Amino acid sequence: RQLWCSGAVLLVLNRVLDGDLAQDQAIRLAAGLGDGIGSAGCICGGLNGGALALGLFLGNGRLSPGGDQTVLKATRWLHDQFKEDLGSACCRVLLKKDGNGTKSQLHAWTERTAKAAELCAAAILQHRPELIQRVDWDYLNHQDGTVKARLNIIADKIKR
Repeated sequence: RQLWCSGAVLLVLNRVLDGDLAQDQAIRLAAGLGDGIGSAGCICGGLNGGALALGLFLGNGRLSPGGDQTVLKATRWLHDQFKEDLGSACCRVLLKKDGNGTKSQLHAWTERTAKAAELCAAAILQHRPELIQRVDWDYLNHQDGTVKARLNIIADKIKR
């Protein structure tokens, strides 16, 4: 599917980990986060989609001034790890490295999106390892080989 990075991460993790969002809800929730939040070039859409997924799977469902510390810590870890692995969390900075309109640009986007999904899945499964039993491997086998391979690595670590 041709989705913004934010929608791709949320949609895949919601589907793969048996989240309770309908597909159209996941796509609509992430719609304004593409290309660095509303095409502003700020935070990478994959990170934004990952933050939504962390809230979906780790959130306590209550609003409070201090926030949900589990989600906040997991989201900070996601941000920091993504930035460490890829050199920036800023869409604009990451795009400068890619070349404009090339195959390498598309490959870079795909890799960044997969990296965000991988890191997000690792954070979710660290807190909720029981979800590994609910992974929809059939969906992954037909939809996204990159995320499937990375989720397999995470699953192997959890099962040990």
